[in-house]
Amino acid sequence: MMDSPETDTLGAMLVEKGFAPNLALLDINNSLAVPHGFELPAPWNLPSRMFRFPIEACRPDGDQPRRIGLRHPLLADHPYVRHIEAMIGFEIDRNGAPNRHGYSSGPTARWWHAVDLISAGKWRKLLETQEFTEPACIMNAVAYGCRYSHHEDKRAAGYISTAEAREIMREVGATEPDERGPIIRAFSAPMVCRPDKGSEHWPINTGRLCAEDVAWGMIFGIEDGWFRYDRSGFLQWSELGRERYAAGESMTYTEASGQAAFAF
Repeated sequence: MMDSPETDTLGAMLVEKGFAPNLALLDINNSLAVPHGFELPAPWNLPSRMFRFPIEACRPDGDQPRRIGLRHPLLADHPYVRHIEAMIGFEIDRNGAPNRHGYSSGPTARWWHAVDLISAGKWRKLLETQEFTEPACIMNAVAYGCRYSHHEDKRAAGYISTAEAREIMREVGATEPDERGPIIRAFSAPMVCRPDKGSEHWPINTGRLCAEDVAWGMIFGIEDGWFRYDRSGFLQWSELGRERYAAGESMTYTEASGQAAFAF
């Protein structure tokens, strides 16, 4: 739906009907949110930002009027979307509301759906609703779930285990590489981060690898000891991993103790 940028009757109508507090906040939020208290059945009640903010709103810009559109075509069945359409009397654009430069938040919302459900411990629900996202987003979310931990998790061992990560990867059709070491060695070289206060940290930087390689690298790195979690639950290079990375393709490497070890 489009409107004249001079009059912005669409924005005025959205405010009048209570879908936005005012035009200023509508422009800041760039979306219409499901209000608290609006009951949603499954699966729409999942803790996904795509489901909580299903409609993007593009502000008027120059000669382009205000527009609203869905962040995913399948959101046409969302109860709140249907509610709004009934109230405003027209169908919301299924292909989003890109700005004058062609940018839409739809691709970002696909990432939200994957990472939000991984972070909420609902990876099975993610697989059940994967039509709202893409395999690359799910694989990136797998890597995220391996890399970080919930702040209240006493185990501090990731949002998901490597066994869960493997199951997710299988479900989205990922192929496990035959060679484990080369995937991890494709990551950026370990570099220490020394804050002014606190202990040193060895962050894992993956460079420009594809989502599938990053996810497998995280899984292999945890399973084979290249990475370890610090006390806060953040994954980082272990001493073993740094030594093995420095050894390259060599069959052996030298441990910090000076003793030779096999690199497998």
